[in-house]
Amino acid sequence: MENSKPTSKDMEAYQKVNTHLDKKNGKVDDYRIFPKPTWFWIGILTIVSVVFYYGLTTLIFGDEFWIRSMVGKHH
Repeated sequence: MENSKPTSKDMEAYQKVNTHLDKKNGKVDDYRIFPKPTWFWIGILTIVSVVFYYGLTTLIFGDEFWIRSMVGKHH
């Protein structure tokens, strides 16, 4: 057997076998930036941040701050 560069048919066969083995072993190509658990924690962190920001601005500026900011009256 000679050492030679793989042909396109060889590469195609390799990709098919590799994809089949990945599916069989539970590995699926996932094109996400973060895996699912990380998105979950990002969501939780976002909610906690918004609630903290709301509470902090309410304590500093008073209960009417959010209503005035939505209506546009700043007296």
